[in-house]
Amino acid sequence: MKRGKKDIIASMFLPAAVVMIFTQMTGVIANIIDGVITSRFLGPDSYSAVALFGPLVNVVLLLAGFISIGGQIVCSNKIGTGERDEANAVFSFSVFFGVAVAILFVFFSIFFPGALFRVCGVSLSKRPELYGHMLSYLRGYLIGVPAVILSQIFSPFLVMDGRKNLVSLSATTLCLSDIAGDLLNALVFHGGLFGMGLATSVSMWLQLLIMLSHFVSKSGYFRFSVKALNPAHFKDIAKNGSLSFIKKLATVLRDLATNRINLIITVGTAAIAAKGMQSDLNMLMFCVSIGIGRTLLTISAMYYGAADKEGLKRAFAYAIKLCVEIGGAVSVVVFFAAPLLARIYTNDPEVLELSIFSIRCMAVALVPDAISETFQDYLQGIQNRKMVNVMCFSERFFIPVTVTAVLGLIFGAKGIMASVAVSVMVLLIGMFIALCVRCKGIPRRLEDFMFLPEDFGGDAKDNLNARIETMEDVIRESQRAAEFCRSHHVDARRANLMALFVEEMAGNIVRHGKARNKNGVLADYRLFADQGKICLNLRDYCEVFDPMKYHEIHQNDNDDKGANIGIKMVMKLAKDVRYVNTFNSNCLFIYLEV
Repeated sequence: MKRGKKDIIASMFLPAAVVMIFTQMTGVIANIIDGVITSRFLGPDSYSAVALFGPLVNVVLLLAGFISIGGQIVCSNKIGTGERDEANAVFSFSVFFGVAVAILFVFFSIFFPGALFRVCGVSLSKRPELYGHMLSYLRGYLIGVPAVILSQIFSPFLVMDGRKNLVSLSATTLCLSDIAGDLLNALVFHGGLFGMGLATSVSMWLQLLIMLSHFVSKSGYFRFSVKALNPAHFKDIAKNGSLSFIKKLATVLRDLATNRINLIITVGTAAIAAKGMQSDLNMLMFCVSIGIGRTLLTISAMYYGAADKEGLKRAFAYAIKLCVEIGGAVSVVVFFAAPLLARIYTNDPEVLELSIFSIRCMAVALVPDAISETFQDYLQGIQNRKMVNVMCFSERFFIPVTVTAVLGLIFGAKGIMASVAVSVMVLLIGMFIALCVRCKGIPRRLEDFMFLPEDFGGDAKDNLNARIETMEDVIRESQRAAEFCRSHHVDARRANLMALFVEEMAGNIVRHGKARNKNGVLADYRLFADQGKICLNLRDYCEVFDPMKYHEIHQNDNDDKGANIGIKMVMKLAKDVRYVNTFNSNCLFIYLEV
């Protein structure tokens, strides 16, 4: 590839990851502002109640993630093989499922709030002052629960649909409207914690309304359809989403356990408040991990569905590179800015000392934490459920709870704060030992870290991969395509047809493609044998061009019989042609029966 050219993986991955990180950060920033305003204007008891309410927020996100990620993985698998209608049906069922779950959660919260608070370690008899505050906040927050769940479901689908700007706009609106609502509540309406919860709900609904504007137009790839609803999709969504459910469940159990440990070991509100600040800022820093991981999850599921080992390797390597670069930069900034960040919340000397220490512990842990989270999302994308379950319960529950209890008993409040960094170090040591056992030695190759089946993607002789930039590349790959077909016992006529398919369709990209960036036109090319068929796969990062729709519009043009003859030939002679556009990339599949 020529110097200065940008890889297709990077062109798809980086913009999507930036949007996912930004979207996650705006939500967390809004949550942090909630905490700051609550602490400053409503007092430490109110803030402690909101901090202890965190596990319930995680329950809502658990339900949303279960549906969103399950649908995301199944949909990406369908896109990986060009099954557009099936992908849209999965989207429709995900939305329907999300609405049903939101209604059930709201119903349970209205009639059984005490049961939810007891799970958080707070009961009316033991903590009456915290119970009342949490109940007020819950009543305001519940109004926004359907919007929270649907926004979480819509967000990755909109990114896949090329609407990153709309996702960013909706996230910005969420953040700004929540801050404005909090300030109005504290300074004008004096609505207490109910008002704080209500401000969050209003901002969530505004975010959802902006996302829904995409589905009003007919340009979107994903559209809700009642006719497309198929209960059969529940099994696939639940199976793939269960990994996210288990991961989030482990997080909720960890938070519940550490809440109880914190309440037992450090009864003072200063320690509880410091732990709440650590949780807020940890969520903010963790947005880097979530953004990169969720992007890799979708892209790896797409390449895994297509059995594209080369594409999967490049996506995996690029994601780890981003973890180190972005995570490292954020880590350094946060470590040295810890005193400033702590003072945003409070000037109380006791809370400040604990908070600065805890923030620096988080900064040290950020890069290994990002790698761990991204690796788990990759494993989820390739449907390695066993490894994900082992890793997530180790990382999210067993290791942190054990380390928190041990360090808390020995060092008190500072031990609890330090457990964030110590836990991830213990996990990485365990991961490295497990890899050494699996590889029967020190892992050295990228494949050693990827946990792919030995036969994934087929033999090397059954795959051709290349990058096409010029007409010289097109001619070269056209000739290789004919040789590839003949080596797979395809007759001369069909081998020449595949060579023509490559020449026409790859040539169209080079000659007529309009690049989305300044790096010029570049296409990923793959030719592979698949169950009695030879498949040509072309992916480019140019402006949208659907050859199937173009052929449908122009197939009856009578003015020039020679116009668009290449596309007409492909549509007529190929066994099957599929096209999808995702992550702003055109992806074309052309099948030739052997």
